[in-house]
Amino acid sequence: MRVEQLRQEFALEVEFWAYDLRPDLPPEGLPRDLVYRGARYTAEYLRYLWQVAEESGIRLGLPPVVANTHKAHEASEFAKEQGEVGSFSRAVFAAYWENGENIGEMDALCRLAQECGLDGQALRQALESDRYAQRVEEQMEWARREGIVGVPTFIFDERFALEGAQSYDIFKSVTERILARRGDE
Repeated sequence: MRVEQLRQEFALEVEFWAYDLRPDLPPEGLPRDLVYRGARYTAEYLRYLWQVAEESGIRLGLPPVVANTHKAHEASEFAKEQGEVGSFSRAVFAAYWENGENIGEMDALCRLAQECGLDGQALRQALESDRYAQRVEEQMEWARREGIVGVPTFIFDERFALEGAQSYDIFKSVTERILARRGDE
């Protein structure tokens, strides 16, 4: 959402890449309480996340299942080839974080693709054949080599990274500084 706002204000090129925060999850995912048992997030941190989400117009919820996102990333590669990765990514985000759907399920991904004007059956065939699996794995391997450990991570100009939920003002400031530097080059 912040990226979309930036794109409206600045002429930016945005590329979506896969990253798997929990690569060991089984394909069907796991119940949230099992995955986060013992996790300690401060109340301040959680309030901040909810505030940032609300400012972006997101009704953030906690899905009951922590999804294995590998197939969702493969589906995003399919959407990228069709020129619809932005709308598809927004739909997947809303399905998971706002509606609590398991975005690791092929039926959910195909329905979301269809709702975005993509061919759901063609996506199903691509997912069943693992057409994009290698590409997704290469992106994830690159992220691991680069030391990326959080989501979302935004990389600006192949040099600067912002990790996690950040205010729009921070995104705008980084963008302005990069554009100013480019003017000096």
